[in-house]
Amino acid sequence: MVEIIPKATSKTSKGLSIVLYVAVFLLLAAVAVFFVLNNFLKRAGEESDSLKAEISQIMTPDKVELEQGILSSKVKIDRFVNLIDRHLFSSKVFEIIEKSTHPQVWFTKFDLDSREKTIALAGETQSFETLGQQIFIMRNEETISTVELEDLTINADGRVEFNLSLALKPSAF
Repeated sequence: MVEIIPKATSKTSKGLSIVLYVAVFLLLAAVAVFFVLNNFLKRAGEESDSLKAEISQIMTPDKVELEQGILSSKVKIDRFVNLIDRHLFSSKVFEIIEKSTHPQVWFTKFDLDSREKTIALAGETQSFETLGQQIFIMRNEETISTVELEDLTINADGRVEFNLSLALKPSAF
């Protein structure tokens, strides 16, 4: 049906127009960036191919063999460094025992388990008091975490024989 009374045309809002222009601008910018990046990618590929060709001309079979020998040596060195880094220096334990041994105590047996970080000691002393002092000294040693008296006897000479079990902290190695 034909309308006789003309109606006013509705105007689009300025905000909607701005959004439309921004969206079109972003679309055009994205297309432009795509082509620019695609061009850079092609150039980089061509440059990479030319460098590979240049390297293949420079590398003689002797140089390739030398390079592989060097890389093989590097792998061996890296493995050795890894092995050395994980090595436990058990000799440090002797310094700890020497430093924390009472002058009137002597040890007759020493058994170190470096994997478990434990030491089994057997020894003798003149009295229970000296043994108590020895245990006290070892408990105050910062690299020893626990000291346990495993066995205690008095021998025919009247001396005190004992067995100690020490647990070491990782810093002892």
